[in-house]
Amino acid sequence: MGETENQTVLGRIAAKARAQRKARAMTLQKALRVMMAKVADSLMGMPMAVLNSSFQDVAGDEIEGSLDDSALLLLMDGPGGCAGAIKIEPIVVGALIQQQTIGSVNGSSDSERPMTRTDAAICAPLIDTLFARVAPILDDPDERALMEGFTFGAKAQDARTLAMALDASDYTTIKLTLDIARGARQGEMTLILPTLEARADRHDLPDGEEAGERATDKPDLAKLVMGLNADLRMVLCQLNMPLKKLNGLKVGQTLELTPGAFPNVQITTSTGRVLGRGVVGHVDGVRAVKPLRPPSHASQPLRRASDQPLVDMPEVEVLTATGRRSTLPREVDVSDAEVEDAMQALPPLPERRGASAEQDMDDNDDDLDIPFPVVNDAPDLDDLPDLDDLPDLDDLPDLDDLPDLADLPDLEMKAAG
Repeated sequence: MGETENQTVLGRIAAKARAQRKARAMTLQKALRVMMAKVADSLMGMPMAVLNSSFQDVAGDEIEGSLDDSALLLLMDGPGGCAGAIKIEPIVVGALIQQQTIGSVNGSSDSERPMTRTDAAICAPLIDTLFARVAPILDDPDERALMEGFTFGAKAQDARTLAMALDASDYTTIKLTLDIARGARQGEMTLILPTLEARADRHDLPDGEEAGERATDKPDLAKLVMGLNADLRMVLCQLNMPLKKLNGLKVGQTLELTPGAFPNVQITTSTGRVLGRGVVGHVDGVRAVKPLRPPSHASQPLRRASDQPLVDMPEVEVLTATGRRSTLPREVDVSDAEVEDAMQALPPLPERRGASAEQDMDDNDDDLDIPFPVVNDAPDLDDLPDLDDLPDLDDLPDLDDLPDLADLPDLEMKAAG
């Protein structure tokens, strides 16, 4: 009897210890909830919380039915060539874009639009960081193996294309309900990962080595960026008119374009930045714009005198001292002898007591007062004319007496007021 009671007490203690250990264990559900909030805050400064998470096993041929073309569909590169996928609702994608562009998330729903590769590039850092931080903290080895080795691969065009890339037999779907910006928006993100059994079956295939080689290939960031779409606008001209006149426009009314605007256009981005200019034309009956090539010196400045023939500019004429026009010399050749003669023509530097002339020039380079050299080769001046022919001062005529100035009126002096 006593032995049975001891076993029962030990069993209750062990069960309680297992329950406490299980409560402290880091499960996949808890790790996703904790790390999603930390990653969103560290990368974007955006509050994000996982309200609910659900797990479900889905057969590989049923994956296409769980996908949606309106959502952002991402293909994930996994270990051993096993690909995974992520589905993000447009309301979540719009929140991520707002946070990274304007720094806040509003509650209004975004207008329906197709997802682009730019959206995928914006969401990629969040996905990669989430997988990199969740896997190491998991206590269950199977859950850790399920999350390890996945990175962002590319954006899928549609659900059918993504389903064709997911060739495993079975998948585990993890649906996360996200709260963004403290209730401003709520949406779902679904992780689609091949099960461990499906990965083991794939490694047993004859072409498993080829799959392993494909898994080592990393996505090229340069190719991903250069593959993004860039929207260009061809602006023919710009018109300014009062708002009253704008409101009075009617169908069929003619607007006068700026003189000389056609057929020249400006090539701008969606934000209004001017990228270049072009000329309107047609190719095979279709309107087209031919960009005008910018001058080479716009991107490669030419500053040397030897580059002057490459610059598409006329030569500048200057007036010389004699009034005749001449072009600027392109190169000036000065011999060593001419340089030496010019140096010898300079006056000697003043010497300072206790220091050499060279040291004086180095110490007081800016304060030297060098006099102008004496000009010894000036031309001789002609002899001055003889001054003997000047008249004698005694022979000058007598001047008349000055008139009497006593009748002049007295001037009154006024003190300065």
